[in-house]
Amino acid sequence: MNWNDLQSTWAGQKLAAGPATDWTAVQRDFEAKQRRLARGLFWRDVREAAAGVLVAGVFAYSGWWMGPSGWPIAVAVLLMLGLTGFFIRERLRVRRQQVDAAVALLTKLDAEIAELKHQRDLLRRVGTWYLGPCVAAGVIFGATTLAQAPIPAKAKLAAGGLMLVVFAAVSWVVLALNRLAVRRQIEPRLQELEKLHQSLSSP
Repeated sequence: MNWNDLQSTWAGQKLAAGPATDWTAVQRDFEAKQRRLARGLFWRDVREAAAGVLVAGVFAYSGWWMGPSGWPIAVAVLLMLGLTGFFIRERLRVRRQQVDAAVALLTKLDAEIAELKHQRDLLRRVGTWYLGPCVAAGVIFGATTLAQAPIPAKAKLAAGGLMLVVFAAVSWVVLALNRLAVRRQIEPRLQELEKLHQSLSSP
C-alpha cells in the first residue's frame, strides 16, 4: 500500500488566520484542498480494492490447478477478498459521512479533522489491518506452492527462508513510510486545521 501518493495532498498547505484574514479566500482554499484529499482517498480505495480482487483471482486460479492439495490457498483468497471488502467499506463510510456543500466552514472543518484523524489511525495500525492479511496470504500461497514444487527439500527450505526475509523487509519499509507520513504530513495538517477551527470558534 503506497501512502506516499497522498502526501502531496497534505504537504505545504498552510492555512493562516489572523485579524486581516480574507475568510472567503480561506474557505475557497480549504474546500479546494478538501476536494483533492477526497479524490486521493477515493482512488487509493479503488486501486487497493481492485488489486485485492486481482490477487485473489491469481491465488484462486493457482489453487484450482493444484487440485485438492492446494486447498490452503482458499484461506489466502478469503484474506485478500476481506481486504477488498475493507476498502469498499471505507468508500461506504465516506459516503455516509459526507457533508453538504452548503454547510458552514466550521462544520466542514469538523468533518475534515475527523477524516484526517481516521486516516492517521489507519496509518498507525496498518500492520494489523493491511500488512497482516497481505503477509499471511502471501505466506500461505508461497508455502503451498513450495510444497507442491518438484525440487529438493533443502531448496524448498532455502526458498521459504528467502520469502520470509523479503516479506519482513517489505513490511518494515511499509511501516516506516506510514509512520513518516503520520509525523511529517498528517500531524502538521491536523494542527493547521485545528488552529483554523479555533480561530473560527473564538468569539
